[in-house]
Amino acid sequence: MKWFWLSVTLLLWALAPGQAEALPMYALGSGRTCGNCHISPTYQDRDGWKNPELAERKCNLSCISCHVSPGGGGLRNTSGRYYGQSSVSMLALQERSYSDYGRDVAPAGMLAYYRENFGTASPDPRAHDIPSDFSGVHEDRQGGALNFGKPLLGPSEYALWDGRYGDLNADPLLALGMDLRGAYWTGSESLFPMQLDLHAQLHPIEHLSLVGTLAARGRVAGPSAVLGQASPVYPRNAYLMLHELPYAAVLRAGIFLPTFGTYVDDHTSYIRRWFDLDLAKSESSVLGVEASIAPNYPYASISAFRNLTPVGAEVSTDGYGAAVALGWRDLSFSAGAHAMLKRGDVTADLDAIGLSWGLSPFALWESVPLVTMGELTFGRRADPIVGGDRTIFALYQEVWWLIANGLDLRLKYDLGSQDLSASDALEQRLSLGLGVSPVPGLSLLIQGRTLVPAAGVEGGSDLFTTLHLWL
Repeated sequence: MKWFWLSVTLLLWALAPGQAEALPMYALGSGRTCGNCHISPTYQDRDGWKNPELAERKCNLSCISCHVSPGGGGLRNTSGRYYGQSSVSMLALQERSYSDYGRDVAPAGMLAYYRENFGTASPDPRAHDIPSDFSGVHEDRQGGALNFGKPLLGPSEYALWDGRYGDLNADPLLALGMDLRGAYWTGSESLFPMQLDLHAQLHPIEHLSLVGTLAARGRVAGPSAVLGQASPVYPRNAYLMLHELPYAAVLRAGIFLPTFGTYVDDHTSYIRRWFDLDLAKSESSVLGVEASIAPNYPYASISAFRNLTPVGAEVSTDGYGAAVALGWRDLSFSAGAHAMLKRGDVTADLDAIGLSWGLSPFALWESVPLVTMGELTFGRRADPIVGGDRTIFALYQEVWWLIANGLDLRLKYDLGSQDLSASDALEQRLSLGLGVSPVPGLSLLIQGRTLVPAAGVEGGSDLFTTLHLWL
C-alpha cells in the first residue's frame, strides 16, 4: 500500500504545475478564513498581526486579491499561488488553513508524505518571524520555479510581503505562467484544445509592471484548425500597470479585457458570449485605459477603450467604448452593478447594464459548505439584418457544494434571449458538474448539460469534460 500511494503521488506531481485555478466562486468561498490566502496570523505569530491602516491593506475578495490583473483571469499573484497550493486541491503544498482540517478525502499518510517530500515547511518563527508590519519584512523568499528576482525600490508597505506566503517569492521581478485546457465534447465526439495562454509579468521597479498574455485560439476541430487560422495566436493582454498603490488602486493602459460582470471560465455562458466577453474571440480584448480600486470590501473600476478588429476578420469591429463596475464584496456575500457602452461599426454597437450577487453560507456556518453566485444583465444591440435595435438579456446562477478539499459538485443555470421581442428566442441551459483538483495546478471538470434552445438553435443533452493545467 505504501508503494501504491508513493506511485500515485509521483504521477500527480509529474503532471501538476505550480498554480491553481482561481474563479469568483473560489474567492467567495475563501472569505471564511484569512488562512486561505496566506499563513494564518495565529499559527506562529502568537500576538497576531498588526491591523494596518485601510490604505495599506491587501486583503479583499476582489479579483486583484489572487490575480495580477485587477479584472481577474490570467497570471496569479503570490496570494493566488498560495491559495492554490494551500486550499484548492486535495493535496496541499503550503500550510493548509486550520478551517480546512478534517475536510480531506486523501489518507492522512499520503497527505503527510506529500507535504514532507514536495511541500514546504512553514518558516521557523525562531529564525524568521512572520512580519506583522512593514518594519518586519524580509526579502529572502525565492520559492516558485517561475518567479525570479526582486524589483528595485521595493518592497513598499503596499506590496505583498515575503514571509506571509510560506517560501513563495512575494514580490518577484519576473513571473511566468501558463493556462492549458483541453476538452472532450460528446457533441463533436472529439478531443480538442480549448485554451493555451502564456503569461508574463515584468516588475522592474516597485509600483510598475509590464503584463502580457499570448493566447492561442481554441477550436473544436483540433490543433490543425487552430494553426490554419489567419491569426492562430493573439495578445489577450499587453499593458503597462501602476499598482501597489494606496487602497489597492491600479491604473493600467494597453490591451486587456474590460472589467464587466462576473468573470466565469465558461466562455459559452450567455453573460459572457453575448456581451463581447468570449475568451475564444480576440475581439473581446480592447485597447484602452482602466482605473480600479478595492479597499477591503468595496470595489470600483472604470475604463475607456477602443475596440479591436481581429486579423483576417471580414467584418470590422472598430470603434470606442467604456465600462464601469462597482459594488461590495464581503466575507459572506457580494453585490455589484456594471455597465458598458460600445460604439463604432453597426455590429459593434452595444449598451449593457446589469447586477451581480453572491452568498457564502459556508462563511457563516461550517456545517453548510455551499457558495452561490449569479448575474442578470440586459443589453441593446443594433440588428444589421432587419434594422433597429434588439434587446438581449442573460441570467446566470451557479451553486457549489464544497464536498471536501479538492472535490465539489456544481449546479449551473443559464437563461437568456438575444431578442426579447421574439417569443421563440428564449434559451435555457442546465449544467451539473463534478470538479476534482487532486494537486495544485491540475483540475478535472465533468459536466452533463441540457439545452432547451431557441428557434434555429440545436438543443439536447451532452457531456463536456475539461482538463485544466497551470504553470
